[in-house]
Amino acid sequence: MMKHLLEQKVRNLLPGYFAMVMATGIISIAALLVGFSTLAWFLFYANLFFFLALSVLFIYRIIYYRAEVWQDFKSYQRGPGFFTIIAALCILGNQVILFYQAFALARLILLLALLVWLLIGYGFFFHITVTEDKKPLNEGINGTWLVFIVAIQALSVLISFIAEGLGSLSYIGLFVALCFFLLGCIFYLYIMSLIIYRLSFFSLHATEFGAPYWINMGATAISTLAGSMLILHADDFDFLSQILPFLKGFTLFYWAAGTWWIPLLLLLGFWRHAIKRVPVPTSAKGYDPTYWAMVFPLGMYTVCTFRLSDALAISFLKIIPTTFIYIALFAWAAVVLGFIRYLLSLGGKKGKEQEVI
Repeated sequence: MMKHLLEQKVRNLLPGYFAMVMATGIISIAALLVGFSTLAWFLFYANLFFFLALSVLFIYRIIYYRAEVWQDFKSYQRGPGFFTIIAALCILGNQVILFYQAFALARLILLLALLVWLLIGYGFFFHITVTEDKKPLNEGINGTWLVFIVAIQALSVLISFIAEGLGSLSYIGLFVALCFFLLGCIFYLYIMSLIIYRLSFFSLHATEFGAPYWINMGATAISTLAGSMLILHADDFDFLSQILPFLKGFTLFYWAAGTWWIPLLLLLGFWRHAIKRVPVPTSAKGYDPTYWAMVFPLGMYTVCTFRLSDALAISFLKIIPTTFIYIALFAWAAVVLGFIRYLLSLGGKKGKEQEVI
């Protein structure tokens, strides 16, 4: 019975489960930046375990459940979750540089992430363009689509980081990073416009308004981080110096947009859990893998504000990450607790059906 249950879980494994790696990795980086070194190292090794475990499960699913994987890939709801693989790889690449200065390994991870981005990115958008089974806006789009932007900006951040070790070729890397940054920015404006239209003009049940909508803020946060990394490398590339005022203004623009989202998302979360009584993630019943999509933006906002403070030389902004890290850690611990309880509950009863991410 237990073996059959585990097979079913692997068969229905969400493509977006790599958000667990994204969330744990970025909080590990946030902890390192604010001086919690021991905790940062613990989260780094935990993240390696999460990544390896999910990779094995995902490869197993591709081998034995190819039809289900293909259906997920074509899905308007589950398909965007595949982009979490790219973001997870890039965050892992950042970690191996920060913790081990392993630039060679990070370059290999970047090459893999770029290859996966090409396959998933063009494959997904090609399919939804040519398919005859089009979905209406209120059924076809949600906050999960913004993971596409997160993946693009994650590539920009990692390329900027790796450019430090490219010597005379660093300007090529920074140019590519700049192009990815601008690409992510324009797609955020495209997709966010559709999501706001969906939120404002179509009914939304409390169970639909899950943690993925926190990516509304997470996408702006990682765009801020990508812009900040480019600003910090402006001395290495003359062209960046020439457009520095634009780059600073555009980066601050995305940070302000992300900051605006936080109170609204908290209010909607209160409405969802306190008023509509949707179970919280700390319980086995309330746990859902989509909650990792809520933890990631909290950690990313901490990191991006820290880097923005350095990039714009605005020291008082450092107050935010030194406080926000505790919120991010609390959210991570709450979801991990729910995850552990969920795993323990699998032996006693069949787990609930997974939602999309």
